[in-house]
Amino acid sequence: MQKLFNADLLDIIPVERGFVYACRETLPNGKEAVAFYNYNQEIDIFEKVPVLSYINAKFGENGADTARTLRDFVTCDVVNITASTKAVCYPDGTLKVLGNMGEVVSEKKVEYLDCAARSPAANGADLWFVVPEANAIINYSVKYNRIEFRIGSPKEKAFCHPIDLAIYDDKLFICNAYSYKIRTLGLTDYNVNDYCIFNEPVFKYFRVKDVEYVVMSSGVYSL
Repeated sequence: MQKLFNADLLDIIPVERGFVYACRETLPNGKEAVAFYNYNQEIDIFEKVPVLSYINAKFGENGADTARTLRDFVTCDVVNITASTKAVCYPDGTLKVLGNMGEVVSEKKVEYLDCAARSPAANGADLWFVVPEANAIINYSVKYNRIEFRIGSPKEKAFCHPIDLAIYDDKLFICNAYSYKIRTLGLTDYNVNDYCIFNEPVFKYFRVKDVEYVVMSSGVYSL
């Protein structure tokens, strides 16, 4: 495991050759500002990039229009539902479905046991979410605006404050902040297993080609 950097990270997005990220920095005058960077894993170089590069990496086509519509385009997660619609979710559980021009088609609050769902991952037409305060993950139908089923609960130990998830190889990779684990859930058999165990909270896991990355309390690492 290799540490790449540490920053006051606000967002990180995988791209074709690495990732882009947003972080909070302190200016020479003492004020804070958001800065944007790109990391190219093929040549191991970080470079500062304009905000539009970050926006286009995050939202794709019509990214600037989407950012203007959302206004807060940093603290949300975004996934493609179909070729023409995206789902944008905020940490408070607000889910916005966007059309192909970046317009808001619908807006809802996704919760389980009155706890906010966050960190969506698309699986067909449905979305998987983590619900940190309920120690659960849920499968949610955008079409019918309902939770189809859930795994975990406040009294169960399958997940411990799950904070982020991603889908690879027909499995959910679920980051558990309080148990310091990444656990997997098979999407065919629903078996839960440990994938990685760390010695500090883990907040995000993603892959770019054959490189795996994790975001932890002490920084961003490649595995």
